[in-house]
Amino acid sequence: MALISGSTRGIGRSMAEHFAAEGARVMVAGRTVEKAEKVVSRIREAGGEADFLRLDVGDEDSVRAAVEATVERFGALHTLVNNAAPTALVAATVKPLHECTTEEWEAILRGALTGSVFWMSKYAWPHLAAARGASVINVSSGQSLAGFRGFGAYSAAKGAVNSVTRTLAAEGGPAGIRANCLVVGRVVAVRGDAGLHTGGGRLTRLGNPMDIAYAATWLASDEAEFVTGSTITADGGFSVNGDAAGDAEAAAGTL
Repeated sequence: MALISGSTRGIGRSMAEHFAAEGARVMVAGRTVEKAEKVVSRIREAGGEADFLRLDVGDEDSVRAAVEATVERFGALHTLVNNAAPTALVAATVKPLHECTTEEWEAILRGALTGSVFWMSKYAWPHLAAARGASVINVSSGQSLAGFRGFGAYSAAKGAVNSVTRTLAAEGGPAGIRANCLVVGRVVAVRGDAGLHTGGGRLTRLGNPMDIAYAATWLASDEAEFVTGSTITADGGFSVNGDAAGDAEAAAGTL
């Protein structure tokens, strides 16, 4: 049984569909019910089992209710994928850190860290512990590893996600809970576009949502039961290319 936040589109949707294809019962969770219904329909049409609920990770009561509704619906919780992030807010507030308002800073941290990881893990923890052999997968970003102009708050939040994952792994060990972090590079929505634009610091190609779905499904599986507290990077080699940040900014015309 898997609860995947932010699974109504993009990477989260691909995760939900692939988890279901691999036999997991999936709770699709996000703010847009109409999109969630479409994801659930696709899963069911393919022979999988899924349901949906509305989730706003910026609202603690919504997070608590979503976890409880998931356990009530499926009877247990074995995998928690913390994927939701305030992407629209981040895109709308690209600016130097000294120009970022306190309200913008706190809103981004609330959506990308406090709600998406802290609250989700907090309320899921008793149920994950009861499962004995559960998995937490936190979705992070390449911006947690490299400095990018204009994304200070988001980088801070995702850097903290990387760090808190190790804490969750240490605290979850005695209860059989594994916790790992997926650091995601540039991903395009359409799989067919992934072979384009291989520059900008990447050593292979642009990513597609299924690249991340495959990695997440493996981390949740028994095949990865020896893996915990790890930061798994899926970014086409961006983070190991010493000129990655400079290449990307030059390609974008920001240098």
